Amino acid sequence: MKWLFLVHQVQTPDSRERVRVWRLTKKVGTILYRNSVYVLPYSKERLEDFHWLCQQIRDSKGEASVFVTEAGDASEDRTLKRLFIVASEKEFGELGKRVQQFDNRWKQAQEGPTFSFSQLKALEKGLRQLEERFQEIRRVDFFHHPSARIIERQLKSLRLAVAEAQPRKESPHRIAHHSPSEFRGRTWATRAHIHIDRLCSAWLIKRFIDPGARFVFAPEEKLPKNAVLFDVFEAEFTHKGDRCTFETLLESFRLKDKALFSMAELVHEIDLKDQKYNRPESAGFDMVVRAISDSLRNDKRTLDLGSHILDALYKSYLIRPPRRLP
Repeated sequence: MKWLFLVHQVQTPDSRERVRVWRLTKKVGTILYRNSVYVLPYSKERLEDFHWLCQQIRDSKGEASVFVTEAGDASEDRTLKRLFIVASEKEFGELGKRVQQFDNRWKQAQEGPTFSFSQLKALEKGLRQLEERFQEIRRVDFFHHPSARIIERQLKSLRLAVAEAQPRKESPHRIAHHSPSEFRGRTWATRAHIHIDRLCSAWLIKRFIDPGARFVFAPEEKLPKNAVLFDVFEAEFTHKGDRCTFETLLESFRLKDKALFSMAELVHEIDLKDQKYNRPESAGFDMVVRAISDSLRNDKRTLDLGSHILDALYKSYLIRPPRRLP
């Protein structure tokens, strides 16, 4: 069979230009055959792709030439085909793992106590990204790897299931209202190794509900019975419906503060991972809190240091409310 070979040399020292050329070769589906020699199975469209790529390389102050030739024998044909088959196998294999992860996530969402419109929207977005990635890989799957059919069937099945899904209304979770004056000087307890919801909830309690609060962080079975429990299963101040503990505390104590509402969205986004609010700062804040908790390995020190950060975040939200991603 006929093959296309692109021989090129990028002379610019600019690493960005070199990366740009590399991305262009990936875009048209080329395989690196030898040092600076890329190959594609011949077709008129791919020949046009290589001529376009040549022009891009020359625009980057490089040199490039295209050759059309036939393999010397059947063995060389098989060797070249194998390069493309292995590449497709790797790409489809990685995508297949992502599809399986999505399928697990989809089943968990449907089997959960609630299945909201926000969850469905997030799942639709994730499935759309998988479908787009599948089309990208298939476009350069020149020898029709068998994995493509399997993944295509999986994606079609998921698309049908998502299209027919009916979000359920969240079951009512009544939240009793309290006055902060009822909870002065109390001992508050939650599970050890605090992260986003427990850390932020403890900060909220200390700052806005019970300034004299004392905290106990321990394994759930060792929490003191006379303490006010939070973010613990079946406690009054814990997850209710699709609310995280921080949101439950806001509602319970009727804390009406726009900056706290913004912080609640951030905590919800990180803790529940449902992309309900699309806060662009959530990934960075999650990383900071996780790094503090994992490095200190001491919940009281984590709360002390985290409180300084949360104080600063609260002040910044008072001055400039955060934006959401579109």
